[in-house]
Amino acid sequence: MSDYDWLDDDAFCATFVRGLTPHEALARLGIEVFDGDDEEGEIEEGLISARWAEGGTILSEWNGFAGTLDEVLRPLSAGTVTASVFVNVNRVASFEHYVDGRSVLSFDPLFPGHEDGIPEDYLADRVELGLVGDKSEGGLAAAMLLAERITEVRPNASSDVVAAHGVLDY
Repeated sequence: MSDYDWLDDDAFCATFVRGLTPHEALARLGIEVFDGDDEEGEIEEGLISARWAEGGTILSEWNGFAGTLDEVLRPLSAGTVTASVFVNVNRVASFEHYVDGRSVLSFDPLFPGHEDGIPEDYLADRVELGLVGDKSEGGLAAAMLLAERITEVRPNASSDVVAAHGVLDY
């Protein structure tokens, strides 16, 4: 996941949001938004960093899971689309996709299950990326690519720098 060097390999949540700036995305969460780099060493829980990306914003959390929560994804996806990839140190993982405030796709990218019940819109991409069956061939890297495809949000040179951040209590 070379385009995501700023994510922790062991535990992270990355939420892709189409068409919103970092400040707009964080503001939708109803939290105080701060400019610039985060206070990573000073904040223990709930820190969400917002990064510019091609096509929108990527929200990232170290060892967090806010991007998997319905109460976060519903308002964040209002009028747009989001996709979140989450994994923790125990290798518990999830992929969540929302469109205009509603969940349309949810699965475990490490153990994605069978194609039954997958919306047709996403089946071809999941098969191509190795995100079907009893054990994922594609893993987290494939889940990140699926999030990029679904949202049309991709990291760029600016994604290395935190544009804004906030703290969410959950």
